[in-house]
Amino acid sequence: MNLSLVEAAAPATSANLGAGFDVFGVALNALSDKVLVEKTMDEGVVEIRVEGEGAEDIPREPEKNTAGIVAKELLKASGKRCGLRIKINKGIRPGSGLGSSAASAAAAAVAINDLLGLNLSPIQLIKFAALGEIASAGSPHADNVSAAILGDFIVITSRDPLDVLRLKLPANVEFAIVLPEIKINTSLARSVLPKRVDLSSMVHNVGRAATFVAGIALNSVEIMGKGMIDIVVEPARAHLIPGLSHVKERALKSGAAGVTISGAGPSIIALVNSEKTRAEEVALAMKDAFEEVGVKSSPICAKPGIGARIIRRE
Repeated sequence: MNLSLVEAAAPATSANLGAGFDVFGVALNALSDKVLVEKTMDEGVVEIRVEGEGAEDIPREPEKNTAGIVAKELLKASGKRCGLRIKINKGIRPGSGLGSSAASAAAAAVAINDLLGLNLSPIQLIKFAALGEIASAGSPHADNVSAAILGDFIVITSRDPLDVLRLKLPANVEFAIVLPEIKINTSLARSVLPKRVDLSSMVHNVGRAATFVAGIALNSVEIMGKGMIDIVVEPARAHLIPGLSHVKERALKSGAAGVTISGAGPSIIALVNSEKTRAEEVALAMKDAFEEVGVKSSPICAKPGIGARIIRRE
């Protein structure tokens, strides 16, 4: 089938989930980006258009745009003698900590793979999509894009060679999220991280990350929640989010099993057992807590979501 255009959608994601820095990611069914890709006759040329949430802050130059980097790399690898015109419709606010750049990169990879008939494997798609993260984070990393492409919950089991494990979360898992009106550049959020970690902190975080996965295996949201305590990355970023400790305390008091910064922030994500607590109540409690420290925010409720998918072909 000779296609002229393909459109794909990719979900919002949350990375880290506490102690799983650059290793854990989960797809969320609440928000998504859409990327429409058309073939052009301008060999090797990639054009970018952006509309939607935060579009004014997103670069149009392909080498500075997450989807643009993916497109250029896929074109180069494919050997196809064409150009690509890309239209990005943002449903996820950039700099939200909800995988905005990853969603655009993932949707672009999936759409271009289909449009050019490349038949890439999921791992190959993740590798190309991860390159797009250079535009926002300064280096490729695969946690958000893996979740955006595969869906559900993922574990990066190896970075080189890349290996990703996908797991289904318990059916009663829901997430309460609050997105404050604070801007945090991803590269800034990574720059404040410690260059060295002492052994006791490493042992703590390994134990907590293992506990989160054990909770999945045991079908226990409460055990998963115990695994969301990070003493390395979150403390280094806490000063970037006014009222963080107050918001976390309120989430736990309102019934959350665990709570942490979503990705690089500023969103805060709480894990909720839907059989015991309504995610809406936790999200509103976190919103109120932010308001008490003078920060406006928006509540979001989500369940684990599916991965990137084709929504249009012509």
